[in-house]
Amino acid sequence: MGYVGSDGVAQEGVEYGENTCLAGQNGSESYERSADFVRIPGSTVSEKPAVDGGTLQLTIDSDLQYYSQQVLAKRVAEVGGSYGIVVVQEVKTGKLLTVAETPTVDPNNVEASPSADRSSRAFRAPFEPGSTFKPMTAAMLIDQGQAGPTTQVVVPDSFEKDGASFSDDFAHTPTNYTLTGILKDSSNVGISMLGSRLSAQTRYDYLQKFGLGTPTTSGFPGEEGGLLADYQDWDNQTNYTTMFGQGVSATAVQVASIYQTLGNGGVRLPSQLVAGCTMPDGSVVDVPDSAGSQVVSSSAAKQVVDMLQTHYNEGWLADDIHVDGYNIATKTGTAQQPDGKGGYSKSYTVSLAGLAPAEDPEYVVTVTIADPVKMNTSQATAPVFQQVMTQVLKTNRVEPSTVPPVEYPTTW
Repeated sequence: MGYVGSDGVAQEGVEYGENTCLAGQNGSESYERSADFVRIPGSTVSEKPAVDGGTLQLTIDSDLQYYSQQVLAKRVAEVGGSYGIVVVQEVKTGKLLTVAETPTVDPNNVEASPSADRSSRAFRAPFEPGSTFKPMTAAMLIDQGQAGPTTQVVVPDSFEKDGASFSDDFAHTPTNYTLTGILKDSSNVGISMLGSRLSAQTRYDYLQKFGLGTPTTSGFPGEEGGLLADYQDWDNQTNYTTMFGQGVSATAVQVASIYQTLGNGGVRLPSQLVAGCTMPDGSVVDVPDSAGSQVVSSSAAKQVVDMLQTHYNEGWLADDIHVDGYNIATKTGTAQQPDGKGGYSKSYTVSLAGLAPAEDPEYVVTVTIADPVKMNTSQATAPVFQQVMTQVLKTNRVEPSTVPPVEYPTTW
C-alpha cells in the first residue's frame, strides 16, 4: 500500500502513485488582528474550506490478501527464505486480486524496517524465474508450427553446441520425450533442443509480446520491467538459457501476466491494480478497461495449458499441490541467483505458477520464495500454492471441473 512521512506527504507505494486521488487540500482563512495578536471580530477577509481527499479503490480482495499473507509468512519462516511473494490475478480481466509479500514494511514505524522491505518486491524485484518460462517457449513453438504436445525428440541429460553447455537438473539416460514430457519433467535440454527450431529474433519478439523487458503498467509507481537484452547481444549460452528462464529476469507480477496470457487464449491484458477513485462529492472516476493484445493463437495457448495439466497430475509435486475436484495447470521453477560477476551463486529462487480451472481458466496463482535455505526446490512453494488456490476457488464459488483432465503422452 505504501506510507506517508511525518509531514503527511506520501512517500512510497500506492499512497505515492495515487496521491492525486488520496491527497486532500488544506483550507485557509485570512483576517485582521490587533497589535497584541487578538483577532478583530467581523474582520474576516477570505476563507477557503479544506477539501477531503478521495477514496482509492483497488482491485485487491482484502480477505484473500490477508489469507495469502498469513500462509506465505508461515511458509517462508519454515523454509528459511529471505522473502516470498504470492500473486493472484483474474485471467479474463487482468485484475490483481492479491499481491502478498513477506517481510513487509510497518507503515507506522518505517525506519525500523530494512530498506529492502520498504517497497514492493512483487513490482520492483526482478529475478530469473527458471522453468516457469518453459511454457512460454512451448507456446512459441506451437504458434509457429514447429512443435506440438506429442512432438518427439530424444533428449540426453546434457547438451553442448556452439560453445554453449548446460544440463538437466536430474541425471538420466537419453529419453524419448514428447514436448509434454519435457514440460512435465522440466528438461532444460529438451526445451532447448526444440526451442532452437526458432530463430533468436523470433523468440525475442515473442518475449517482448509477452511483456518481458517492460513494466506491466499496473499503476504501481516505479515498477520494474525486468531484464531482456536485445537478441543481437545474446551470446551462445544466453541464446539457449533464455528458453528456460535464465539470462532474462521478470518480476512476480510479470510472471503472473505470462500465465494470464496463456489462460486467456493467448490474449495478454494489462495487469490492473487500481479500479478507480471515489471523490469527496461521491463521484467515481473509474480506470477504463484496456484492450488486450494477441500474443499467440488461442489454439497454441490452449495446448500449452492442456500440457500443464500433466505436470499438475503426474509431476513430482502432484500430491503436494492437489486441489480436490478441479483440473489445474501448473509449472514449477527453480533458478540459481546471479552472483553479480557473470556467474551464478549457490542461492536459489523457487516458484510455482498455476491456472484453474484448466478447461476454462479463471485465476492465476503464482508463488515465489527466495533463498529457501532449508528446502531449495519448488517444494518450498507447494503448500502455499495449494492453500491459496483452494481459497481462491472456494471464495469465488468456482464450479468443480466436470470434464476429465487432458492427457498427452509424455514419452514414446
